[in-house]
Amino acid sequence: MTFQPFDKIPAFDKSGFDSAMKSVSLVARTNQTVGTEMADFTKQSFEQGTATMKKLAEAKTPQSAMEIQAEFMKASYERLVAQAKLVGGLYSELAKEIGKPLEGLTKIKLSATN
Repeated sequence: MTFQPFDKIPAFDKSGFDSAMKSVSLVARTNQTVGTEMADFTKQSFEQGTATMKKLAEAKTPQSAMEIQAEFMKASYERLVAQAKLVGGLYSELAKEIGKPLEGLTKIKLSATN
């Protein structure tokens, strides 16, 4: 019984390297998109927080201040949930896409000959 796993190494090296590079590229693109989305989210949060502080400073009664604060908290929560879904979706898509280039590696089978 002879075992010749080394016959398959050149093909594995080339496809393995190409797959790894595609995966690295996908991760980099996704992280860049997430970074941009988070920067936009942070900017919007700051702007909305500043606008709310101005409204609170102009509030005439404690009741109106509480309404302004409640409105701000509700909007902030809704934006946070939407942002979490967006980022989760991006990483979910990354997980699906990153597996595609690597599928070929699992199909290379080393055979034993008698």
